[in-house]
Amino acid sequence: MFSESTRNLLQSAAQHRKLSKGEMLFHEGKQPLAVFILLNGKMKLYTIDNNGREQIVHLAAPNDIMGYRAVLGGDTFSVSATALEPSEVLVVPKETFLRALEADPEFSHAVIRLLTQELRHAEHHLAGLARMHVRARLAQVLLILGNKFGYEADNQTLAVSMSRDEIAGLVGTATETVIRLLNTLKEEGLVATSGRKLRLIDKSGLQRCSEGL
Repeated sequence: MFSESTRNLLQSAAQHRKLSKGEMLFHEGKQPLAVFILLNGKMKLYTIDNNGREQIVHLAAPNDIMGYRAVLGGDTFSVSATALEPSEVLVVPKETFLRALEADPEFSHAVIRLLTQELRHAEHHLAGLARMHVRARLAQVLLILGNKFGYEADNQTLAVSMSRDEIAGLVGTATETVIRLLNTLKEEGLVATSGRKLRLIDKSGLQRCSEGL
């Protein structure tokens, strides 16, 4: 995505910021002063519904760009961002980011493609939520977490630690429902849990579950 000249421009004006687990990077409704490139760690991007419950709309992995849509649209942040684990981000002033877009057509096209992909993903996600049973959505979310962040050495334990509340925010249901359904998946031999750690024992079975089979 970045040419050498664009990378140098962004890095020359950017600052590194380290976040501890649970620390907020930016807040929904605030005016953007920068865009953020995740260098290492994991972040959740979420909104708060009318009942005060988190609705996670995106999970960021290293090299993901956050906050750029608010800068492009001249709007406030539509989501909040919080670190799921100790993380480091590159904080790029919005003026520098916009200057890079004007100076580098390839970078500009890459950002447009990224925006299009995110919008398409959001549309598919909303359509899927309308069609899928909660159990199927949970199975799908677990598989997505594996694809996004990978697994530990056993190739089963998700390489991301999330609370039951956070998983519920991804699935779009109540925490109690996630706890109950995880217990059901454990009884069926599809997953195992240890605190916040989740092992996907039978990925093929979870895939069938996500398809409503």
